[in-house]
Amino acid sequence: MKNRIGNGLTRRTVLGSGFGIAAGLVSWPVRAVGQVKVKIGAIMPSSGVLAFPGQACVRGIDLGAKFARQKYGDEIEVIHADTQSRPENGRIAAENLIRQGCTVLIGAWDSGATISALQACEAAKVPMVVHIASATQVTSQGFTQVFRYYPTSLMIIRQSLIDLKALLTTLNGPPASAVVLHLNNVMGQSSATSIAQAWKEVDLPIKLTEFIPYDEKAKDLSVEVAKAKATGADMLFPITRVNDAIMITRECVKQGWSPKMIYSANSNGVIDKAYYDALGKYADGAMASALYYNPKAPDAHKILEMFAADYPNEWLDANAACAFEAVQIVRDAVNRAGSSESGAIHGALKLTEMQPVLMSSGTIKFDSSGQNLNSAVALLQAQKGKPRVVSPRAIAEADLEYPVVPFSSR
Repeated sequence: MKNRIGNGLTRRTVLGSGFGIAAGLVSWPVRAVGQVKVKIGAIMPSSGVLAFPGQACVRGIDLGAKFARQKYGDEIEVIHADTQSRPENGRIAAENLIRQGCTVLIGAWDSGATISALQACEAAKVPMVVHIASATQVTSQGFTQVFRYYPTSLMIIRQSLIDLKALLTTLNGPPASAVVLHLNNVMGQSSATSIAQAWKEVDLPIKLTEFIPYDEKAKDLSVEVAKAKATGADMLFPITRVNDAIMITRECVKQGWSPKMIYSANSNGVIDKAYYDALGKYADGAMASALYYNPKAPDAHKILEMFAADYPNEWLDANAACAFEAVQIVRDAVNRAGSSESGAIHGALKLTEMQPVLMSSGTIKFDSSGQNLNSAVALLQAQKGKPRVVSPRAIAEADLEYPVVPFSSR
């Protein structure tokens, strides 16, 4: 199956041959030849409403494979498949990749597409490393082929609210009430349920006023933002994809609503270049709690150099970074298995115990359901046109700015 990504070019990246690698960029010692050659299938929403993060993930996959080739001498072939932002296409993409000889898959960003793809993996007994997808169902439905690096929505949101509670004690005039504006798809509904549960568990001293859902295909969110504004809440807690995050902020500007805090968890927006390109000065101030790369990781500088060389007009964002890490998880398993066979890779993935190469988190290790046990989140804030890490302090790049500067004053 040929897959069209972004500008319409067919993406089939073969790294075993070494073509397209920039000479002199890095100087790692490369292992002797004779490494196992593996064919990896990567499933992403590279077109449609989720194209921005989907294409970022494609860049992360390709960079991760290139990194593995240069540093370890690994023989990796990557075949990309596009779900076109349709959840039902996850299974179709997975089946096609498996027919093409892919013995391990990575994907699929969207929870619905991930669950769909896992059905095909389960039937064919081909393991799948889930780089991003947070719905609880991904690892709660008894799939035996799933290995999810990304945390569940409850894990992300619980930790995010713990961090928020600690943050509130440092603020002068913290918010008193919050309104949740969320997608009504699988991810959004799972996140809303997780917020309601974790808010009580953490005992956050902020009153939750209302949950306001909206359709993921909505072209206008003026009514929903007006409802949120009418609650009188001084904190907005959005659960968004990047397109609707942009729409919500534009509506806040238009309607003259400037919450003291805009705090998001398990969402797109603040982490995405498209958010800043679209909003300019109105992007700054919003916060997001998310998995993020460690800018102080041992190989971070070289990885960022590689990315900049290949994609000078893009950012290595959280989407790309998670996809990059997924490739490292696969290559670690293949190396330990000494085989490209699905069964051998599956057995090695079950025994994974590795330190992240790029991401900021604990040791990567999967439980019996296939869930990574040691995920971690960082708190980012949009500052001067980019996301900046403000917590934890060990990897922080900037200090938190609070309250959000009113939109009318910018």
